[in-house]
Amino acid sequence: MKPTKAIFVAVPLAILLLPLGIYVGDRATSTSDIARNVTIEGVAVGGLNRADATLAVEAYENRLRSNSGVFLIRDEPYKLSPLTISLDADVETAVDAAFLARRDGGAVSNFQSWLSSFSTPTNVALDISFNDEAIHDVIDAWEVGAIANPAYNGSVSVVDGVVTPEYPRAGQSLDHDIVHDQVVTEMSRIDKQGVVLDVIDSSPTLTDENVDTAAAEMSQMINSSISMVSAAAGFRTTFTAEELATAVVSIPGSDGASLEIVFDETPVLLILEPKRAVYELQPVDARFDINLETDEFVVVPGRNGTLLDVPRLLTEMKRAALGTKTGEFPLVVGEQPSFTTAEAEAFTSLGPLAGFTTSHAAHQSRVTNIHLMADAVNGSIVLPGEEWSINDHVGERTEEKGYVAAPAIINGSPYCCDHPANIGGGVSQFGTTLYNAVFYSCLEDVDHKAHSLYFPRYPEGRDATLGFLAPDVRFLNNTAFPVVIATAYTDTTVTVKMYGDNGGRVCTDDTHERENIVEFTEELVADTEGELSPGEREKIRSGINGFLIKVDRIVTYLDGRVETDLNLVHRYRMLTEQYKVHPCEVSGNPVNCPVRLQSVVGMSWQDALASLSDVGLFAAKNLQSVDSSSEHDIVLSQSPAAGELIDPGTTISLTVGVYSG
Repeated sequence: MKPTKAIFVAVPLAILLLPLGIYVGDRATSTSDIARNVTIEGVAVGGLNRADATLAVEAYENRLRSNSGVFLIRDEPYKLSPLTISLDADVETAVDAAFLARRDGGAVSNFQSWLSSFSTPTNVALDISFNDEAIHDVIDAWEVGAIANPAYNGSVSVVDGVVTPEYPRAGQSLDHDIVHDQVVTEMSRIDKQGVVLDVIDSSPTLTDENVDTAAAEMSQMINSSISMVSAAAGFRTTFTAEELATAVVSIPGSDGASLEIVFDETPVLLILEPKRAVYELQPVDARFDINLETDEFVVVPGRNGTLLDVPRLLTEMKRAALGTKTGEFPLVVGEQPSFTTAEAEAFTSLGPLAGFTTSHAAHQSRVTNIHLMADAVNGSIVLPGEEWSINDHVGERTEEKGYVAAPAIINGSPYCCDHPANIGGGVSQFGTTLYNAVFYSCLEDVDHKAHSLYFPRYPEGRDATLGFLAPDVRFLNNTAFPVVIATAYTDTTVTVKMYGDNGGRVCTDDTHERENIVEFTEELVADTEGELSPGEREKIRSGINGFLIKVDRIVTYLDGRVETDLNLVHRYRMLTEQYKVHPCEVSGNPVNCPVRLQSVVGMSWQDALASLSDVGLFAAKNLQSVDSSSEHDIVLSQSPAAGELIDPGTTISLTVGVYSG
């Protein structure tokens, strides 16, 4: 009988534990999803992950935004778009709450919630907000359109330069507080029902005396100019009486039983806008003035930005207008510089790493560009682990920045100066100078590109060309300390020097001998302007040999270790030496070139004929009687005349003497 009893007890227990087992399994497989049968404002989100639930509720919000409401005032319908009053739903908070639904209690409570989820939904509220000021503006507009005799509480304004009171009057209005709540309720529904708004009798809270008092104060506030001064910034500005009149307004007093006269922010700022750059200053980073000869650091302090305290200005303007006509122009501390004076002073212990200088001819347009770039880079700070590049820091070289047209390598050849790439030409010399400072400072070369042609003013294999957006010179500060880039220049040199602490590493170069040298060849270019005669030539450019070069960077550590950490290999392209010549010489067939006609006058007919034939010309004989036997069979004249260029095959007309005795 004992086994039978055991089975009898075990079966009911298994039945009791079955829901718990299903619950545990269900919970284990849905930890990233919202619990079963959960809704947000009736939108089913149970079983959805966060992304899908967010999309579902955002779709509900979009339906709310696209569904206008209709409000009836004295049987006249007024349509209101949710966008007009800035409807906004807090979807993220609602989804967060949905994830906690049925999961934010203890084990027993969560189990009970899970059981009830099969029959009872849990709804999470969606917080919907509106712009209250926009709602009241809408109500004001409705009153103007729907109520023939609106109540008015009184105001004071300036009309054509004259302070003009408008006195209170009884009438009818909408109850703003009640209508506000009705609008919020209706516009929060998906299925709009339409709302009838009640018009009520309304009496003003202000009296004529209140308005007269406010008008007197307004008159005093605009009867003469006022001056606002910031002693700290050295700034002073004056508001004329006419300007004050455009900015003064009346607003309901906080007690509801008076009018307050104030200066309105919008017109005041409009008046100040032309001077804004003078008083609202941008922050200025601290920088270094470094003597590259002595390596002495001098910190040039930075400066916080300044901002106008607008609410306080409006208060100070009213105080000045009602008092001494002079007040404070209140400026407050604005944004801090990204590199502060304190941070700069912490770097003055850094020492020189390495520098490099290249030379150039003076007073060339390219020198202007080199100097501009050097100024832009000077004082740059590269933090540990940070990459820095010329293009990132300097940006595009434009005429607006002061860059000028200068020779550049364009499509593989030196060219100047009507191509867009000529603006900023020559700055590759600065790129080369900076790259070599990086090379010898043992900093990490991230990106650089050597020139396609070799220029003797640059070190072989260690030059760097620039363009925007590429090529670029980019390096990584692979040290534990900041790196400061300092630049200097003269009329004929530019220098870049790096300061920091690289742990005592010293870098040198091992530049190999040139390999695979390709001697430049001669290239003839046709003279299309007709300036050159056959046999004459004009040099256009010098040729450049091509070759392959290898450069290794040798690193010597403080402990004496030596290693090679950079292997540069580059092939420079050969550039032909160009000459401009007569077009006939470019064809490769010199016999087709025009010949310069020599004089055959005085020669015998046979000798003249032979002379012309030698250069590919023919002759036509014209006889002329002569009085002397010495002129018989002698060329007396020729046409064309000697010295002209004549195409081969041309017939020359010769006049030959005939003596008849």
